[in-house]
Amino acid sequence: MSAGDDLTRIAKGEILSDGWSRKVYSVDASHYVVIPSVIVCPQDQYDIEDICKYCFSKNIPITARGAGTSLLGQSLSDNIVIDCTKHMNKVIEIGDDYVIVQPGVVKGVLDMELKSKGKFLPPDPASSNYCTIGGMIANNSSGAHCLGYGNTIDFLQEIHVVYSDGNSGSLCNMSNSVANKKFNNAANERLMKNLFNLLSSYSDTIQKQYPKVTKNSCGYRLDAVINDEGFSPQKIFAASEGTLGIVTCAKMRIMDIPLYRHLIVLGFEDLLSALYVVPLILQFFPIALEMLDHTVFSGAENKQKLSDDKSIGCLLFVEFAGDKMTYVERNVDLFKSKLSDRCNIIESATDEQSMIRIWRARKSALNHVMKLTFGRRKPIGLIEDTVVNPNLLHDYAQYLQQKYIQDKLDFVMYGHVGDGNLHTRPLIDMDSKSEIELIERLAHEVFNKVIRAGGTITGEHGDGLARVKYIKYMYGNKIFSLFREIKTLFDPKFIMNPGKKVIQSTS
Repeated sequence: MSAGDDLTRIAKGEILSDGWSRKVYSVDASHYVVIPSVIVCPQDQYDIEDICKYCFSKNIPITARGAGTSLLGQSLSDNIVIDCTKHMNKVIEIGDDYVIVQPGVVKGVLDMELKSKGKFLPPDPASSNYCTIGGMIANNSSGAHCLGYGNTIDFLQEIHVVYSDGNSGSLCNMSNSVANKKFNNAANERLMKNLFNLLSSYSDTIQKQYPKVTKNSCGYRLDAVINDEGFSPQKIFAASEGTLGIVTCAKMRIMDIPLYRHLIVLGFEDLLSALYVVPLILQFFPIALEMLDHTVFSGAENKQKLSDDKSIGCLLFVEFAGDKMTYVERNVDLFKSKLSDRCNIIESATDEQSMIRIWRARKSALNHVMKLTFGRRKPIGLIEDTVVNPNLLHDYAQYLQQKYIQDKLDFVMYGHVGDGNLHTRPLIDMDSKSEIELIERLAHEVFNKVIRAGGTITGEHGDGLARVKYIKYMYGNKIFSLFREIKTLFDPKFIMNPGKKVIQSTS
């Protein structure tokens, strides 16, 4: 009897094993193709618990999947895929400063419900219209407005999670004394105490070894789990890519929508002149600072939506917000006067429809990039998500441009420059052995420069299949060994989304 037959008896939700379904779930937004054996659409948490118990007893791998918007193969598996979007997609409760959701809730749907109450969840990835909250947690997603508000990990207050053996538990913030904390079951209590004791012994090393940047999705975010502010075990699931367990419910902090917003689009002659003023712009505390280079908007619709000036080679999108109009406008006026002799002010908008139109142009950048082809070459996402201190961004971008020229590569460049998060993709023929070797050599050189600068090799897109082999290089042997201990603690049989984050040793 097959696993699909067994699961039909175990789970209340749909079990899909036909050729068409398996083909649909074999791809995500990356260039990888991995065909699963079975897809399960669980009805509820109890379905997931029973599925995990069965898979644990049979040593069958499980991969949880959101909307498949991951760029590096995070949700792909040749075994059992769990899709929560069909049934576990409810907004359970909206409070004054929190929302409780199931993992299959689409971010865009949640945005509409929160907006009707004057609230919002700030992380806003370009895929917000499709991506799920479960996927955002797994990837520690961010987006344009995370400069002012923070990333998904900063809003994750509590989760309910099912572990690989089918046991489950709730995780939330607590003081740096786990001994007095009451857990909902003995297994969860043992796990949390073991996690606390393990991380406590490495706390100094963790704080020293982690990158000094505002966003990071590489490896496990142990720096956010234990620090001077306390013990936050739920945060180990942010950026974990489903390798430690499956989140079945999440409580997220939400905020009031600011009463007043002002969005400005600046035009520069080229990329480097735009990045040169990023540190200056940050002195005015914008909530968003985004960049589109001509390599993205040239030949696309984006430029026509914003400017007909052919001398403009790079755009910066700068947004200010607050509850006092006089404060926001005074700040905007000072900002404009300081920048007026360095660029062209292309647009200045305060009405919602204009801002929606402008941000749509910025968010469509990734869609345009994904469609680009030059012969057999396509934009490949490997070095496309690095983060350095914004003060180093100008020199770093200049370095990248020189590398591309040296290797005779076409490329695209855009990103969340206020965070120092630069998205760039060289166009590579993945059927060419020499070009594959070229992109791998380039990755080593670029990642080495980023790490030496105190940055991270991935700010928000995660590791997936593409960057898993670089995680050890990013953190070094001591932290990577700790990652392996963490993985073994939560998933002793290595059945949760194998091949991601930490690969099981064959020795």
